[in-house]
Amino acid sequence: MIKRQKRLEKKIAAERINILIRKARKIMIEDYDTAKRYVFLANKISKRYRVRVPEELRILFCKKCYYPYRSDRFRVRVRKSRVITSCLNCGKERRIPISPRRGEKLK
Repeated sequence: MIKRQKRLEKKIAAERINILIRKARKIMIEDYDTAKRYVFLANKISKRYRVRVPEELRILFCKKCYYPYRSDRFRVRVRKSRVITSCLNCGKERRIPISPRRGEKLK
């Protein structure tokens, strides 16, 4: 019986997630369904191998419908020290807190 190399699997999974989401961003203009499929596959890989999708890539698509954000399909608002991103495809809202700098207090 061959022992699994989990660290290597996680490293490969992270690379594939990055590749898939970056490909989705490139192909999004031409073929939106394929871009959505790439994001879905990246999310599936992250769940299977328990690898987190990096924050800078996670904010590029909707968590609920896997729809890559395009300028006409999402809305961004800043309110009460939060950035609220709304998906206009499914209606899901994502609230990301704005953290204050060191020594500053929120008003």
